[in-house]
Amino acid sequence: MDRQDAENSDDMLSFPRRPLRVGLLREAARRARRPWARIAGAALALSLAVSPGVAFAQASALLDEGKALMKKGKLAEACPKIEESYRLSPRSATLLALATCHEKQGKLATAWSEYIDLSAAARKEGNKRLEADAKARGARLELRLPRLTVSVPRAAAVEGLEVTLDGAPVDSASWGQARPIDPGEHKVSASAPGRKKWEASVSIKRGERKAVAVPALAKDGSAAPEPAPAEEAPAKEAAAAATAAPDKGAAGAGKGAAGEGKGAAGAGKGAAGAGKGAAGSGKRAAGSGKGAAAPEKAAAGPEEDAQPEEPAAAEEPEASPGASPKHAGSFVLEVGAAGGALIGLIDSGSFGDLSTYSYSYNILPEGELIAPCNDEVCHASFEPAIGPFAGGQAFVGVALSERLHLGARVLGGYRFGGGYLVVGGPSASLRFGRLWLGLTGLVGAVGQDAKVTGVKGEIPSELVDRNYGRTEVDVNAREGSLPETALVETLAFGGSVEVSLVLADLPSSSWTSGALLLSAWPTFMKGLDGFVIAAPVGLGYRFY
Repeated sequence: MDRQDAENSDDMLSFPRRPLRVGLLREAARRARRPWARIAGAALALSLAVSPGVAFAQASALLDEGKALMKKGKLAEACPKIEESYRLSPRSATLLALATCHEKQGKLATAWSEYIDLSAAARKEGNKRLEADAKARGARLELRLPRLTVSVPRAAAVEGLEVTLDGAPVDSASWGQARPIDPGEHKVSASAPGRKKWEASVSIKRGERKAVAVPALAKDGSAAPEPAPAEEAPAKEAAAAATAAPDKGAAGAGKGAAGEGKGAAGAGKGAAGAGKGAAGSGKRAAGSGKGAAAPEKAAAGPEEDAQPEEPAAAEEPEASPGASPKHAGSFVLEVGAAGGALIGLIDSGSFGDLSTYSYSYNILPEGELIAPCNDEVCHASFEPAIGPFAGGQAFVGVALSERLHLGARVLGGYRFGGGYLVVGGPSASLRFGRLWLGLTGLVGAVGQDAKVTGVKGEIPSELVDRNYGRTEVDVNAREGSLPETALVETLAFGGSVEVSLVLADLPSSSWTSGALLLSAWPTFMKGLDGFVIAAPVGLGYRFY
């Protein structure tokens, strides 16, 4: 093989060596990078696995801190910590603690909503005991929830109206509906394009029901005024032309006056022998303008019309004999002493502290719950109480006429043997000769000292079937631990009838004008737990 062949042979052998060397270097570099990639992936997986554990640890620490603060009564600090714990790790136990904290804080609507959520979560988890407890707590709170109704009348519902409650929008579908709300101060506001903003503050207490009506929003003066309709321009021009026209005396035109009078012969209303211009009519003689044939209606001048006669003033009716000379609309005040019988049929209520008692009921087929008593789940039963009472009454109002008085009446007194009656409401009285008959709507508080017959505890409605259909059970009370008698109180609603006899009618022009009355007010009222019947009789003086 000559030199040329040798060179060609070397070239053929050396050609593939360069790419092979480069590929080996790349493979070595790729293999060198693999450990770092593996380390980074392992770190990422470890962080993802550790983060739930860290969140759970933080949530547990916050929950413990919140519970400790709640025990110390520092609710303003405790509730936010428990709420943050629930955000980090939503658990039923944390939600129960949060609802309990908000209930103690007085945020009843918030706690009630959380108890409902807790009941749903417990049902999903299959925890029937927790579900029943959450339902019972929510039902207990629902009776004390304040409710606020935000209504928007049709006249106020302008386009683009936005209503907010404490800054949160109130959907138009919920206008006019009562909504649970936490006790305290709240702000209702309304706004619309081109209208002035309206705001109102409302304070609501436990169990109260209040309503706020949004008024029609006033137009905003700073907004560009709307252009007047095109039809108004011709009307204004016509009015200006009418003002600039000559007076009523144009010959043959309009009202037919010749010269400056209204009664001259010619076309219109003053033609001779026709309409209002006939001779001898007393107002306008034919062809003579206002020179009426009747002397009492002669014209005073060329521009004056005869004035119509003013009707005679109606005579005021004379006052009935023996009645007060005071005019209608005068102030009326009646005060007097009252006494009679008070019958309290309040068969259920509370007395003092019931927390020292407890009762038990079935919660599972094989389990029993011992629950502590309080004023919401336990109540005492009482015997009827009858006794005399003494007090007074007052009426304040206005005389719409000599026979009709409208105002408000208050009736109160002390029941001998223990108890009281304090009620009042709107009242109306109508006079028939020497009798006043009236009606009064009453609301107020009634108390009676009655004999205690026992104490019962309520069973949650969802557990009634497991307790053989019973809704109440007797409280476990040691013998002799119940008081013999106790004062039971209730809020009562009802009315009374007034029957008053005028013993002496003393009309005069001084402030002592009025009448001496002998009155009776048979009263019937329905309490939250029972009935109240009263038969007061009294002697009073009505100033009017």
